[in-house]
Amino acid sequence: MKKIFTTLVVAVATILTVNAQEVKFGARAGLNFSTLSFTEFSDGADIRVKFDTNFKANFHFGVFTEIGFTNQMLLEAGVAYSQQGSKLKSAEAFVLGVSQGKENLDSSYFSLNMINIPVWLKYDIHGFRPKVGVNLGYLASMEAKIDDKTMTEKGDDSFDFGLGIGAEYNLPMGLFFDANFNLGLTSLGNNPSAKNRVFQIGIGYKF
Repeated sequence: MKKIFTTLVVAVATILTVNAQEVKFGARAGLNFSTLSFTEFSDGADIRVKFDTNFKANFHFGVFTEIGFTNQMLLEAGVAYSQQGSKLKSAEAFVLGVSQGKENLDSSYFSLNMINIPVWLKYDIHGFRPKVGVNLGYLASMEAKIDDKTMTEKGDDSFDFGLGIGAEYNLPMGLFFDANFNLGLTSLGNNPSAKNRVFQIGIGYKF
């Protein structure tokens, strides 16, 4: 699966570069404000744990190629490391449908280490560029902290597919600022309700 995924990305990038009028390279870094959409975990029919979640501050950095087909229409594709996840506010356990009480989890969190391939279609308006796109992500590893217990493990080969919307502003010397939102559509791990929700703000440089 990983080899097919990589081959597809390289093939698409090669085709697009051949038809490009202008190609630029760049790097970006910035902050993430992420959460997970899940509301509960379950081991089956007997035990459920319902969570209240909140946004967690993280970071991202990566490199990209920007391809200009016209003066206004551009395509960007890159690869980035992105630390995502969610804070946990509280948890309530249910055994056979009966609540066992709610516990505050102010210092608890889930942290996901993602390798992302974002692809953006952009339209230039005098340096301001609204954009839409897709994000292909691979869960490399994860960490969970519940009260004073921390657990770390490798990713389970989960792939994340999401839709993105955002905008960037470009300065003449190559510096730019951007803000994006990624709506994850793919379930992560074995929890069908666990999906990424990520706001990003960043700064970068193109040459």
